[in-house]
Amino acid sequence: MKKEFWNDSVVVITGASSGIGKALLEEIAVFPCQLVLLARRAGDIPKPEAKHKDTILHRITCDLADPSSVQDAIDWISKRIDRVDVLFNNAGITAHGRFDSLSMDVYQKTFATNFFGPIQLIRGLLPFLLKAKGNIVTTSTVSALYGVPGRAAYSASKSALHAALESLRIESLEEGIGVSLVCVPYTDTALRTSGLDAEGKRLAEAPAKGKRKSAKEVAHVLMKEAMDKEARLVTFNLSGKFLEWMRFFSPKFLEKILYKKLYNDFKTH
Repeated sequence: MKKEFWNDSVVVITGASSGIGKALLEEIAVFPCQLVLLARRAGDIPKPEAKHKDTILHRITCDLADPSSVQDAIDWISKRIDRVDVLFNNAGITAHGRFDSLSMDVYQKTFATNFFGPIQLIRGLLPFLLKAKGNIVTTSTVSALYGVPGRAAYSASKSALHAALESLRIESLEEGIGVSLVCVPYTDTALRTSGLDAEGKRLAEAPAKGKRKSAKEVAHVLMKEAMDKEARLVTFNLSGKFLEWMRFFSPKFLEKILYKKLYNDFKTH
């Protein structure tokens, strides 16, 4: 990791209290920088195990689903920070359920956290990102690349965020900011135990089967992409690249694969 990039930088991380956000905090805190850490419960944001003596931590309560909470966070940052070198747009929520069983409340809550909240935060911090010619790095999912069965609300919210940020990237070509979308694979986080079921209740599912990345491994990739202004859509592994390419070349075949792989997630009971 190029320490020169992180030294004296101002880094904003959403969802900093757990999972990938916590891992980013742990990995970046070893550099002399300012870390602006956002979470719904700021008191849950941990003290990093290793921290440079000159690193400054700012813990801010911010619920992305609440516009007033997001605005409060923007106002707090605006009064204390003069630029943003990297924004890790990391916080998010999942929602599981068939299209015909998902309540509208689930769609609204999922979009509030995954789309409207991040858009409001990015808009509010954009002057500070432009000043630094900074980078926006979004923790996303391959579910944003195609409508995944049993994940309609989740796929739709992440796909919408992709489209909005791709527009921002093109509009900002002359301003020199970077906008990357990193589709992470299954990762050891609490995503499946803190999301929503079809009725809007707390999701309580077992972790995804198969090999999973650690939050630290994902954090390293996100940090790598933060240093690359040319990074755009980033997929981790073969399954991600497969979905990325097959959506263009053979969507019918892709849909058969998704149907078979995720049948148990959306079949009627």
